[in-house]
Amino acid sequence: MWKDNDDKIMGILDSIETQNKGCFPVVCPICGEKDGHLYFHRNRDGDEKGSMWVWCGKCYHFAHALCRLPKWWKNLDKINFEELTSYPNHLEENKFCIDEWINKLNALYNH
Repeated sequence: MWKDNDDKIMGILDSIETQNKGCFPVVCPICGEKDGHLYFHRNRDGDEKGSMWVWCGKCYHFAHALCRLPKWWKNLDKINFEELTSYPNHLEENKFCIDEWINKLNALYNH
């Protein structure tokens, strides 16, 4: 079901730094549908490293990587670390809450 074979999906990550700031979901760079999502997860409070997922709920392309997180990022309490895998199944189930959360954080810390 999930496809990790097209680097264009990483364009979703660019959305956090462009005119789309605070507007998740964004348009998927692969299928063109507005179902592109982003989630970071900090390993521990104060740790600058964590994980990042970008995915599209329509075409099921995704990417997962370890990365240095934005200083302003705070994990969403609803996301259970134990349910996170490289595949964004748990995140897709919670995408509406995730989009609301990332838009809220963007509004608070990046404007």
